[in-house]
Amino acid sequence: MGSEFWETGNPYQNELADAFTIAPNSIVHTLQWPNTQVQIFSFQEVHHLSKGRTAYLYWAGYRFKDHSFPKFDLKPTRTASFLRRGWWRKVSLPGQIEFESRYTLTGENRALLEQFFTPGRCAAILSREWPRGISLKAGGHWLVAHRETFFHATSESDSETSVAKEIQEVSSLVTGMLPVAEALTDSQLVDQSQRYIRLSQESLKTGRTWWNQLAFLLLAIAIGVSILLSVGLLGPWWGRFDNMILKTEARRYLFAAIFISASFVAGEWLVRVYRKTKQRAATRLEAQYSVLPN
Repeated sequence: MGSEFWETGNPYQNELADAFTIAPNSIVHTLQWPNTQVQIFSFQEVHHLSKGRTAYLYWAGYRFKDHSFPKFDLKPTRTASFLRRGWWRKVSLPGQIEFESRYTLTGENRALLEQFFTPGRCAAILSREWPRGISLKAGGHWLVAHRETFFHATSESDSETSVAKEIQEVSSLVTGMLPVAEALTDSQLVDQSQRYIRLSQESLKTGRTWWNQLAFLLLAIAIGVSILLSVGLLGPWWGRFDNMILKTEARRYLFAAIFISASFVAGEWLVRVYRKTKQRAATRLEAQYSVLPN
């Protein structure tokens, strides 16, 4: 099965909505990865935040048309995620002490989960390396994985390095969870994953990492110098401006209102610029994805 790219939505968006409450209109930049054993999709879920900000959550989905999974969440056991998800939803599997110590399994239908997670399947999961910070969900024909973060990326540039990093992120998510998907389905999926890894490595080589680091360093120096100049020069200037022009409380309030309005307009302009650069980045991603081997 070859690769395809959808800028918005994907052919199974309604299934994802039913199984995982992922809104169809929030799915963007879907790529279908070539694989003859399973339908593999990577996509981004858009979250519209306050003040026009946008956050993106990366997903990797594996659709097995011949399998039907009970609904569950599975992840390595960590104190923070355990407390956040709630100990009362954790499912304990009889006789699986090592599995329970390493992984947190949550779900609503305990009987179905005990039937699905056989001793052999638990042993297969324990034998696989689970990528750090990734959580797995299951439901219907789907296994979906996402990287757990407290803060999602809210801006990306249109540079080749940024696009390359995005490709590397989705490819590492897709390939990292293939062994776990194998263990859960008794399938052979990893054989074709090496070309995804090569693609992500080659895409990272195209970026000018040293130039970006130098630019970041120069920007940090410029900000530091600006702060020092502001403290040393703008303080006296502000005093003269206040004494010569503002003078009264009414003028000070008017100046504050104008300053806040100007800042808001500038922020809205930056949001529009970001959306345009994101669109250009999506176009570049599509071009990069078109080189995936079929």
